[in-house]
Amino acid sequence: MKPRLLIVDDSWSMRQTLRLLLAPDFDCALAEDGPSALNHARSHPPDIILSDVNMAGMDGFELYRQVRAEPPLEQVPFLFLSGHEPPAGVREQGYTYLVKPVPPAILVSRLHELLPPRRAIPAQTGS
Repeated sequence: MKPRLLIVDDSWSMRQTLRLLLAPDFDCALAEDGPSALNHARSHPPDIILSDVNMAGMDGFELYRQVRAEPPLEQVPFLFLSGHEPPAGVREQGYTYLVKPVPPAILVSRLHELLPPRRAIPAQTGS
């Protein structure tokens, strides 16, 4: 079973590009802004969130803060993907941040690195 990835970006073309790129490795859901991402995450908790930073209304950092404030979501790994360098202090605060353009193999690898190890499901034995 593929890990569930929530892609959050206000650009339709970027959401679609990321979905096409990441679908072989992840079960991708899409959200066009912070509020819809938060609603989706509440109803269908993802294994990881990939979010743009600069979005109207709720930006990526506010989405991150709100996700962290939700007990069922507070441990979900979160990766920022932006066309701009991070503001001063962002990396020191522990945010995971990549600047576009990112080679696809690096993005896929980084997402997999952020996922917690999956526990093996014990095989059922017949008696």
